[in-house]
Amino acid sequence: MLIKQHNKLFELKVPRSLKIVYIHGKGLGVFANRNFRPGETLIHFKADIVPHAEASAEAVMIDDKVSLDTKWLVPEAFINHSCSPNTTIDVVSFRYVAMREIRKDEEMTYNYNTTEYDMGDGFKCECGSRRCLGRIKGFKHLTRTQKLKLKPFLTPFLLKKVQH
Repeated sequence: MLIKQHNKLFELKVPRSLKIVYIHGKGLGVFANRNFRPGETLIHFKADIVPHAEASAEAVMIDDKVSLDTKWLVPEAFINHSCSPNTTIDVVSFRYVAMREIRKDEEMTYNYNTTEYDMGDGFKCECGSRRCLGRIKGFKHLTRTQKLKLKPFLTPFLLKKVQH
């Protein structure tokens, strides 16, 4: 699949089990090209550990100093946020995992609040979930109850924040 980014064309290699689709108002998203079972790996990713100051907007926080980031254009960079996600990110095994059954043609999403501690002003959420938080600013800005609900899906770094 050809993707144009920063006025350059890139060949994006998408596994057969996934597809990239344009979503009006959101941009590109990753969709299932087959059914997935709970606990099944959707995609493995490769990433470098970089200081936060050098991380891109798509980077995933792994502690208070560094993030996982990639310099390659990869399909998982297009997995969008949802307040009611169907995947979780495993930063230890470098993979996205189905949280529940995912049907073919369903968008794959994960909750950015499970990886990002403080996103400053954040962004207006467009997920459309009945449980939408409206503005996504990171784990730090959630109530204690909201934090505890996310506990099974948190990165090890954020899990430590709940225990304090």
